[in-house]
Amino acid sequence: MTTPASPLSRLISPRSGAFRADVQALRALAVMSVLVYHLWPNRLPGGFVGVDVFFVISGYLITSHLLREREKTGRIALASFWARRAARLLPASLLVLAATAIAVIVWVPQSLWKQFLGEIAASALYVQNWRLMADSVDYLAAENTASPVQHFWTLSAEEQFYVLLPLLLVGSIWLFRRLSWRRVALAAVATATIASLVYGVVLTAQAPSQAYFSTFTRAWEFGAGALLAFVPQHGRVRLGSGVTVTGVVGILAAVMLFSGDMPFPGAAALLPVLGTAAVIWGGRVSPLEMLGRIAPVSFLGRVSYAIYLWHWPIIVILPFIVDMPLTTWHKIGIAAGSILLAWLSTTYVEDVVRSSPRLLARRRPRTIALWSAAGMACVLTITSLSFAALSSQEQSIDEVTAELVADPPDCFGAESMDPSVSLCENPELDALPLVPGLTDIESDDGNLVECWAQPDVTELNMCSFGPKAADIRIVAIGDSHNNAMIPTYRAAAEQLGWRIDVAGHAGCFWTDEDLSLATDEQTQACEEWRAQVGHYVQSADDVDAYIVASRAGEEDASQARVDGMVSAWAQRADPATPVLALRDNPFFGETPVTCISDDPSTAAERCALPADHAMIDDGKQRAVAEDPHAQLLDLTPYYCADGMCPAVIGGVVVYRDSHHLTSTYASTLGPYLARELGTALG
Repeated sequence: MTTPASPLSRLISPRSGAFRADVQALRALAVMSVLVYHLWPNRLPGGFVGVDVFFVISGYLITSHLLREREKTGRIALASFWARRAARLLPASLLVLAATAIAVIVWVPQSLWKQFLGEIAASALYVQNWRLMADSVDYLAAENTASPVQHFWTLSAEEQFYVLLPLLLVGSIWLFRRLSWRRVALAAVATATIASLVYGVVLTAQAPSQAYFSTFTRAWEFGAGALLAFVPQHGRVRLGSGVTVTGVVGILAAVMLFSGDMPFPGAAALLPVLGTAAVIWGGRVSPLEMLGRIAPVSFLGRVSYAIYLWHWPIIVILPFIVDMPLTTWHKIGIAAGSILLAWLSTTYVEDVVRSSPRLLARRRPRTIALWSAAGMACVLTITSLSFAALSSQEQSIDEVTAELVADPPDCFGAESMDPSVSLCENPELDALPLVPGLTDIESDDGNLVECWAQPDVTELNMCSFGPKAADIRIVAIGDSHNNAMIPTYRAAAEQLGWRIDVAGHAGCFWTDEDLSLATDEQTQACEEWRAQVGHYVQSADDVDAYIVASRAGEEDASQARVDGMVSAWAQRADPATPVLALRDNPFFGETPVTCISDDPSTAAERCALPADHAMIDDGKQRAVAEDPHAQLLDLTPYYCADGMCPAVIGGVVVYRDSHHLTSTYASTLGPYLARELGTALG
C-alpha cells in the first residue's frame, strides 16, 4: 500500500548524489539579500555581502571540480574547463547585456549613452570591474551615474578567477611535479589566498573605492571556498548542524549590521566569508540542507544567477520609462519581474543552450569559443553602432557651438543674466539647439593639461593667458572648479590686457586644512602640491593678486575650512597682495543633463533649483572677513536670479555634471569676471 505524500514532502526537492541543497539555500539567501538591498537599502543595509557569499560558493564548487578531474584523469584540461564555464555563464549574461543595450537606446537620454553603453561593452568583455575601479579614482568620473550593468563587476571578477585559478593549479603542479600534486595545489591556493587577504586589508585602508572592485582584493574570498575543497568530507556529521547554524548567523549579522558606508571588503568581509565557509563545511546534514529542499527555496537557488543578472538593469532603467522615482509598488513589481525573467531565461536560454546537442552540449572547446566570441560581437556591434550615430550628431553640434562662441549672438549665455541689461531676449536663440551637445557634454571641459595636476601628481603646473609682459599679473590657484574657469580667465585677460596664470590640482586647493582624497597616495600628493604652492607664494614678488577658487562641497563649510584658507593665504610674500576669493558656483546634487534631455525646450525653467538649496556656503566670505587684504568675487548673479538657479542660461547648458561648468558657459562669463577684477583692483 502506497503512503500518500504529505504537503511538506511535496514542497521538498528530491535528493541526488551531486545536489547540495544547503548550497542551493545559500544561493537563495545571497541573491535575495542583494535584491532587497538594491530595492530597499535602508531595510537591509548589508545586503551587498550576498556577493561575497557567491564568491565563496564559486571558489568551492569550481575547485572541487578541478580536483576531481585531476584525480580521475591525471590532468586538468584547461580548454574544456573554460568552455564549460562559457557555456554555463555567457548565454544568459550576453542576453541580458544585449537586452539592456537596446533598452538604453530606446529609453535612456542620449547624454548617458556613452557611459552606459561603454560599461555594457566592458561587461561583455568581462573587464567591468577594472573600468569601475579606474572611474572610482578618476576625479572627473567618480560621480558617474550608476549604470544598468554596474553589477557586472562581480561577474568580471568571477570570470577572471576562472582563468587564474586553473592556471595557478596547473602551473604549481608542473613546477613542483616531484612532490605530491595535492599538497602543492593546496599550498599554492593557500599562499594566494593569504596574499590576497593581506593586500585587500591594506588597500581597503588606503583606497577603499579601488579595493572594492579589484580582482586581487577579492581573490581571497574565492580562495576561502577553494580551500574547503581540500578538506575531507568525512567526520562532519556530529558538528555539521552547529557549524552551519553559526555560519548562517554570521552571514545574517553581516546582512543586518553592515552598511554601504563602511570600508569594504578589508577585514570586515571575513564575517560573511567565514560564515559561508562554515555553512559549506557543515555539509549535507544540517538544517540548511532541509531548507534548501523546499521547492521555493530550491527554485530561487536554481535561478539565482539569472535573478542577479536581470534585477539591476530594471532598477536603473525603469525610472526613465515611468519618468518618476521608484515607488514601493514599482519595487515589488521589479522583484517579481526579475524572478519571472530569471525563470524564463534559465529555462529557455541557459538550460537549452548548454544541454542541447544542436547548440553547445558536448561541443568542442574551439566551437564554444567561436560561439562565445560571436555572442560578444553582437553586443559590441550594438554599442559600436550607437557610438557611431552619437559621434555624427556630436560633430554637427560642435560646429554650431564653435560658431556661437566665436561670434556670440545677443543674450547668449551669461549675458542673458546681466543685471545691467533688462529683459535680455533674443528669439533667434530659441531656434538654435542647446549648446554644448548633451551626448558628449563631459568633454566640454575648459581645463588644460599644462595647468593641471592629476590626483597623484605633486608638480605645480602653471599656464598663462593674456600678454606675457602685462602690467598686471594675477595667479589663479585651486581645484577643478578653478580650472573649469580657464575659458573665463582667458576671456577676462584678453579684455583687460592683463596676464592671468592658472594652476590647478584635482580635489586639492590652497589651504592648510587636512584634505583627504580617494587614496593615501593622492592625499600625500595633494599635501606636496600645496607645499609647492606655499613655496611659490612666499617667493613670488611680481604677483598683483591671487584668485582662489575651489569647490564648495555638498554642505556648508566648517570653521576648519575657513581657518585653513586664512592660514594658507597668510603665507604670501607681501601680505598686502590682494587675495580674490571666487565664490563657488551652484551645486545640483545630481547632474541636470538628464533633466534637460527630457525636453530641452523647457529645460531653463523646469531644471532650475532654488538658490537657497543650490548655493552652498564655501566659507570664502567668512575667510575674506578675516584677511584685511582679501575680497570676495561673487558671480552668483550670472548663475541665479529671482531665487532660482537654472541649468540652461541663454541657450547654453551651464553644467557638464552636478557642479562643473561647461567650457561654453564659462567662456560667456569672461566680461563679467573682467568687470569684477577691474573693480577689485581699481
